[in-house]
Amino acid sequence: MTAPNCAHCGNPARLTDGAEVYPHRADLHALRFWVCGPCEARVGCHKGGARTDTGTSDGTMPLGTPANAELRRARGMLHNRLDPLWKAAPKKQRRTARRRAYRILRRALGTTAEATHVGMFDLETCRAAWRALDGMTPARVMSEGHFDPTKDDETKRAIA
Repeated sequence: MTAPNCAHCGNPARLTDGAEVYPHRADLHALRFWVCGPCEARVGCHKGGARTDTGTSDGTMPLGTPANAELRRARGMLHNRLDPLWKAAPKKQRRTARRRAYRILRRALGTTAEATHVGMFDLETCRAAWRALDGMTPARVMSEGHFDPTKDDETKRAIA
């Protein structure tokens, strides 16, 4: 795995464990993190064996880009607003609901599927995503987030 570059200072991050990042949280000690030394930005890793849009993690695949304290707070707040929109769906429909919630964000932000993950957002994108979710409800996610080949870039993947 190539080290991700810090979104704040551009330096490559280094791989470490949760014992260094969260010494007071024994439950996080075994997790892996990429940390930027100069600015202390960090990002966690997908667990080993986790399947993502870009492949299967070996335990070092970053969950997004390293973030400083301000960006981590913004991403956390956005997750607190976004996640209940898809987690409200019945368990068997959550995968579809999550896909639809992110599709709504992708359309509003004008980003690609690969770039539309909260862990990839910078501060301004977090703010734009927050605004895009104004008035959104779980029911609206399910009705407005359906696939539309005239709006959605997933068509390119299906055809390729």
